[in-house]
Amino acid sequence: MLFNSYPFAFGFLPIALLLFWALTAADARRACAAFLILASLFFYGWWNWHYLFLFGFSIAFNFGWSLLLAPEADAGARAELRRRVLLGIGVAVNLALLGYFKYRDFLVDSAGALLGTHWRMPPLVLPLAISFFSFEQITFLVSAYRGEPGAGDFMSYLLFIAFFPHLIAGPIVRYMQIYPQFNRGTRFRLTAENLSDGLMIFAAGLFKKVMLADTFRPMVNPLFDRTMRLGFCDAWGGAIAFALEIYFDFSGYSDMAIGLARMFGVVFPENFESPYQARDIIQFWRRWHITLSFFLRDYLYIPLGGNRRGKFRRDFNLFVTMVLGGLWHGANWTFVIWGALHGVYLWINHVWSERGHRLPGAAAWILTFLLTTAAWVFFRAPNFSRAADFFAGMAGLHGFRFDAMQNALGTHEFVRIFAGLAIVLFAPNRQAILSWKWDNDWLWAGAFAVLAGVSIMGMANPPPFIYFQF
Repeated sequence: MLFNSYPFAFGFLPIALLLFWALTAADARRACAAFLILASLFFYGWWNWHYLFLFGFSIAFNFGWSLLLAPEADAGARAELRRRVLLGIGVAVNLALLGYFKYRDFLVDSAGALLGTHWRMPPLVLPLAISFFSFEQITFLVSAYRGEPGAGDFMSYLLFIAFFPHLIAGPIVRYMQIYPQFNRGTRFRLTAENLSDGLMIFAAGLFKKVMLADTFRPMVNPLFDRTMRLGFCDAWGGAIAFALEIYFDFSGYSDMAIGLARMFGVVFPENFESPYQARDIIQFWRRWHITLSFFLRDYLYIPLGGNRRGKFRRDFNLFVTMVLGGLWHGANWTFVIWGALHGVYLWINHVWSERGHRLPGAAAWILTFLLTTAAWVFFRAPNFSRAADFFAGMAGLHGFRFDAMQNALGTHEFVRIFAGLAIVLFAPNRQAILSWKWDNDWLWAGAFAVLAGVSIMGMANPPPFIYFQF
């Protein structure tokens, strides 16, 4: 069930809010939690109810395993070693589950290409949201290992994993960010403030998805998915259009998830902070998919040694982290190259900064945007051959001429691209807009009505979110 679909907007969400309000009015707290869990499982099973069995196995294994990780009073070195080994096994099981379903065919095909064989495996469908809930299961096991509060609370754990706003594509939240909210004295209250704030955040995200991201889709898909010779304008236009599409699409989804959680009284961390306004790659990754960046830092980069063993080891650890982060996005070598490029970018960025070099503001932004846009070509291209076609066009090897009658992208498409660039570069982001002082409730209501109204009219046959495939 898509957030940007009529069944969700006019069916699932109103019914869920109405029943949630009825239970909160009766002060039935445990019933509220149980209802949200059942509603979330229904939401997940809407796509394909067969996925629920795998999801259920992940839930049962990780909670049961977490009980083995609880710290022991006055535990000796042997007990600590046992717990550490158990944590490693638990993390390995989650990664093995993710690896089998997401990377089995990729590994078999890569091995076949290397060895000159033609192995074929039965088709395997990627379970919905496995990339995201596997990461969150790992954060839960680490919480249990550290002895953080609530690790043994099955109801809170189940609600943390299954809660439908973040279940499919994040934001990636930690158990300790959510558990206190599920167990505070005022939990599970449908308040006017939470509902109005949540609806406005949701409407802003819906507008980003329907009215912005989806307008770039018809430009991007033909350029990347068909074999055609691209000139300079088409190649750069297509690459920038995808950079805008993926930003509006994923930040729109994140806004909708944050808004939905807020309606039920839960505050999620922000996931985007105007990333295309960044003036270096380090700053870009502090603003893009923030919760993933923090996850990779805390659960991969720091365990690899972080910056504790010198500058070279720090930069090498960053490179490895970004390569694996790229592979997490998809079972294709193009994603590995995308991650490796950002690893090299970060490496150069650190060396450049440590030597005291600085570019002027405009030049720094232009370089950062061009580097990230070039990397997006690998992210979107289905294979290296198509990526090479794009880079040849971007280098001008196929000509520089712009002719609205001959180019794949015409004047109207470039107007929309420049409008999108103006929004991401100069317009305040959603957090800034909603932090303004809205003294007039009618103005607030009117802004919501405009955002929601125009978006709803464009929701027929909604395309899925880009990050649903990861």
